[in-house]
Amino acid sequence: MDGIILAGGFAKRMWPLTKNKPKQLLDVAGRPMLDHVIDSLNNLGLDRIIVSVNSFFAPQFQEYLDSSVEVDNVELFIEQSDNEDQKLGALGALNLLFKKKNLQGPVFIAGGDNLSDFDLREMVHVHNESKKDVIGLFDVEDLELAKLYGIADLEGNRIVDFVEKPPSPPSTLAATAYWLLSEEGIMNFFTYIEEGGDRDAMGNFLAWNVNQNPVYSVSFNGNWYDIGGLESYSEAQKWLERRP
Repeated sequence: MDGIILAGGFAKRMWPLTKNKPKQLLDVAGRPMLDHVIDSLNNLGLDRIIVSVNSFFAPQFQEYLDSSVEVDNVELFIEQSDNEDQKLGALGALNLLFKKKNLQGPVFIAGGDNLSDFDLREMVHVHNESKKDVIGLFDVEDLELAKLYGIADLEGNRIVDFVEKPPSPPSTLAATAYWLLSEEGIMNFFTYIEEGGDRDAMGNFLAWNVNQNPVYSVSFNGNWYDIGGLESYSEAQKWLERRP
C-alpha cells in the first residue's frame, strides 16, 4: 500500500504566513506540520509516501526532504501549477498522480493539513476485511456545527449517503481528509473523472462514490484539526504543545 499526502494548495486564507511558504511546512509545536502528518502514517506499513505539491513550493518541499533524516521512504510528486488560478484541485491532482505513478491501489490518502490523534490502523483493518474503500469520520457532536462539513449517513459502518454542508444534517459524522481507496475505488475514481466529475473538493467524489459501490467508514473520537485558517492553526498549536 502506498500513502499520498495532499499538499498542493496555496492556502491564501492564511496569508501572509503562507504567501511565500507552504502551509504544510509551517511550524506546529516546534516541528513542520508535515512531520506530524508523516508520523501519523508511519505505523501503517506503507511502501512509500508520496507528497503531492505544486511547482511553486516544490523547492521548499525538496529542501525539507533533503534535510530530514526520518523520511527515507518519502518522495515528491510535483503538479505544474505556479499560482491559485493554475491549481488542479485535490481530485485533479490525484487523477494526475494515479496515472503518472501507475497506482492501482490500495492507497492511503491524507490531507497535508489534517492533524489528529487517531489510530489510522483501524481504517487499514476495515479495508483488509472488506477490500473496499474506507473513509475516516469524526463526530463533531453538534448538529449546528455539522452544517459546516461534509456529513455521512451510516448503516452500520457503511456510508449510504454523503452530503456537503447540509442544512439538515443526517448525523454529526464529518468526513476527514483520511481516505483509503481500494483497487476498485481507484477504478471508480477514473470513471468519475472521465464522466466529468468536479475535480476540486474530495467530498464531491465521495457523494458520487457511495451510490456506486460499498464504502465503509471508521468513526473516530479524540482530537482532529483540519487547518484551513489562522484560528484552526492556533488551536492545533495549543493542542500539540499540551501533548506529552
